[in-house]
Amino acid sequence: MNKQIILLLFIGLAFLSCEDNAVEQDNNTQPTLPTGEPIIEGKRVYISGFYQDSSLAQMVACFWVDGARVDLEYGAAEAITVEDGDVYVAGQWFDSTGWNGEACYWVNGVRYDLEGGGNPSTEVTDIAVDNGDVYVSGVMSDGTTFGTNACYWKNGIRTDLTSSNVDAMANSIGINNGDVYVTGWRIQNHASIACYWKNGNLNNLHNTSYFGDAYDIAFKDNDFYIAGEIDAQSTDNWNACYWKNGNKVNLPRSGYGATAFGIFLNGNDIYLAGYTTGSLFTFDIGCKWTNGNLHELSSPVADTQQTWLYDIAVADNVKITVGFYYTVIIDYNDPLYYDSPIFPCYYRNGQRINLEDAEWQLGEATGVFIE
Repeated sequence: MNKQIILLLFIGLAFLSCEDNAVEQDNNTQPTLPTGEPIIEGKRVYISGFYQDSSLAQMVACFWVDGARVDLEYGAAEAITVEDGDVYVAGQWFDSTGWNGEACYWVNGVRYDLEGGGNPSTEVTDIAVDNGDVYVSGVMSDGTTFGTNACYWKNGIRTDLTSSNVDAMANSIGINNGDVYVTGWRIQNHASIACYWKNGNLNNLHNTSYFGDAYDIAFKDNDFYIAGEIDAQSTDNWNACYWKNGNKVNLPRSGYGATAFGIFLNGNDIYLAGYTTGSLFTFDIGCKWTNGNLHELSSPVADTQQTWLYDIAVADNVKITVGFYYTVIIDYNDPLYYDSPIFPCYYRNGQRINLEDAEWQLGEATGVFIE
């Protein structure tokens, strides 16, 4: 299940009001950010995401700085990066009706719309900055039978990676030595093929005997690493993996499936974040992998709660993974059966911390950057 599916469930709600901290700035200065208790001494931890405000009908795009929330506007934030003190966030904004809005990115709280971003089928997934240029990955539908075109924007101008004769998605973007890498999937012979585009040129990561998806990307010198998942056709038995320069490395899992959404390189260490399925009597377990070793972070509560972790970053031997969890309600007579709260959260070296904890909460933490 792609994380955009869960996001679409949330942003289908109407938007009415926004509350709490806004970014205070003018267009020519960096923002004045709130100061939370340091998560990592001497560092700043930025986490993108969205939450439901007290109207119970609003999703608000935001980011947290050391746990202190900064509201952007109605919508959802999908990814975050920081360059020379400037905060870049990719996502979607909505007006007060909840029905009108666009895919966009924010720089220090100032919104920039994207070419074609007003198309209701347009989604953005990731953001990268290189030499002052802003790159955003995503997808835009052209309304045809297939027509979900993988694409990216450079400074708001769109480049299509596929055309209307194929269904495709762009999940992540990264720049290395001036080359533009976009990861995702495309349909070929009725199979979803994990792939990446380098400067617009397609590279498949496996053949049509498998289904797959390619998510986050990271670089070390001239090497590139892509987090993802792969499954032999028709087995419904996903395996988390990563590809180094196109060569697959499988990751251990519990149960019958796992997915790696995020990847981070620190020296010679390779960190990934995602989830692994539990046993027959447990739910998805948020996890990280360190050099191929599986660490099940939410396993103590897996009998009642489902957890996914989307991204990971490491500094000074502190690992920060971000995502969401919710308590699974089995009794359909329970008033929360259809409205179980969903909490944006992060783990610091295995300890979970809620970013929002109102009992009616709906939200996710979608990306992390350590400055």
